[in-house]
Amino acid sequence: MLRSGKDHGCAGWRGEMALRIRDFDWSRTSLGLIDDWSSSLRAAVQLVLASPVPLVMLWGHAGHMVYNDAYAVFAGGRHPFLLGSPVEEGWPEIADFNRNVVDTCLAGGTLSYKDKELVLFRNGAAEDVWMDLYYSPVVEDDGAPAGVIAVVIETSERVIAERRQQEAEAALLKLTRNLEQRVADAVTARVELEEQLRQSQKMEAIGALTGGVAHDFNNVLQAISGNLQVLALQEKGNENVQKRVTAAASAVERGGKLSSQLLAFARRQPLSPTVINPGRIFDTLGDLLQRALGESISVQMSLSAHPWFIQADRNQLENAVLNLAINARDALDGEGQISVIGENVVLTASDVTGAEIAAGEYLRITVRDEGVGMSPEVLERACEPFFTTKGEGQGTGLGLSMVFGFVRQSGGHLTILSEVGRGTSVQMHFPRSAVAEGTLSEFSLASHVGGNEIILVVEDDASVRATSAELLRELGYEVVEAVNGDAALALLQSGVKVDLVLTDVVMPGAVKSADLAAWARSRTPPVPVLFTSGHTRDIISKNNILAPDVKLLRKPYLPETLSRMVRAVLAESTRPG
Repeated sequence: MLRSGKDHGCAGWRGEMALRIRDFDWSRTSLGLIDDWSSSLRAAVQLVLASPVPLVMLWGHAGHMVYNDAYAVFAGGRHPFLLGSPVEEGWPEIADFNRNVVDTCLAGGTLSYKDKELVLFRNGAAEDVWMDLYYSPVVEDDGAPAGVIAVVIETSERVIAERRQQEAEAALLKLTRNLEQRVADAVTARVELEEQLRQSQKMEAIGALTGGVAHDFNNVLQAISGNLQVLALQEKGNENVQKRVTAAASAVERGGKLSSQLLAFARRQPLSPTVINPGRIFDTLGDLLQRALGESISVQMSLSAHPWFIQADRNQLENAVLNLAINARDALDGEGQISVIGENVVLTASDVTGAEIAAGEYLRITVRDEGVGMSPEVLERACEPFFTTKGEGQGTGLGLSMVFGFVRQSGGHLTILSEVGRGTSVQMHFPRSAVAEGTLSEFSLASHVGGNEIILVVEDDASVRATSAELLRELGYEVVEAVNGDAALALLQSGVKVDLVLTDVVMPGAVKSADLAAWARSRTPPVPVLFTSGHTRDIISKNNILAPDVKLLRKPYLPETLSRMVRAVLAESTRPG
């Protein structure tokens, strides 16, 4: 730390960051005590602080960060934690990029980028950011490169504005061609688009509402489930209690499935997409459907000779086909033929007008029946959650809405063709994958269900936190609790050692779950993280697509699932390589 009564050669330093730099304990970094800084280093810091544009200096091989007030604004929620941090720990999501910058400049080179696009987690959520970046070496008193000066000018607003302008200038160029015909077409198109927009806005509003309800519902279910399971563990010899707990847990499971369907409709269901060969799906789907639909239904499976691969969540895809087949069976009144057809199609610009997908190559999976069909009024509302024409107690009205949300979230489009008395065809269009099929590497669950490690449970809902902690203690783990990310990070930074962080995704506070996970993973050795949530939003995912290294335990969960996932994440963290 600084010693009082000395200006350390820093008298000309002004601003908030100057005070932070003076007060920071630099003895823990490669810069050493501030009293011992060389004249070159002092001059470089003076340059950084005096600049009105965002500047950051990366010192030494580790790239310890020293920056000015303008860069602090750019850093958002990462400030002030970035000060003095190695750059690869400060910005773990672009660690490889920054490693190259430091290595290049310490070797005497320079780098510059114009409108460089990066994905950053500045405020707990993924952002697409564009920047002009300029990197130059900083020399020590002996003339050898010892650090890097980086000029960071964010250009996101300009880039986005220019792209929008280019798009607008292109909607304008098309309209000037063949103007008379365009005007006539535009009148027709406007009427259609206004109707589509009205329907889209209605579905988005319903989706936002149902997604929020599902999230809160999952927390309530988890609290109920956790308390039931703790009761079951504490009353192992009470047969009456066990019977009632089993019945209640079954109801919780049904509620969890209902919540999952709501999230699927709202396009907020976390997906784990893989490259899918439709041939492998169709090989097993026919038997699955036949068993589910009964002997009085004939299932006809048809697939193109060389179907295009797609990227989707396999479990959700199979569930979608099953839901459509069940609807078709009901439309046939339990007897008749259902066709499931997979075919390659090329959609033109006119084919996708108003469909919110681009023209191109798609795999189309159709479920067709010759049942009662739907009237135009019913067809308009077919994908709304809880809308059903079935009798009371015969359906939730969530089957088609779940399929609609899953297909849209997978980058595809759902089309329903129906006519009263002539049947219904539901078409799911999935974009063709440019990636070849790979070997599926499923996240394996360890068989061991207990341990003696220390687990940090981070959860803002007191009842959920209490039951989760109690379940883990019953399994033999030592548990530390934190009410949010702020409290959790404070515990970890105070020196509390843990073997695993089990954290809710959506919590109040300045430190988001993604920031907490990034800090934990930057430790040596890294601390593994298991997320738990009923609704991830975009905090640990991009467009609700989970990264391969993100482990998520979906609420509500059973104790067996919790114990297996915890063991699996712990086992994976200790695996060599």
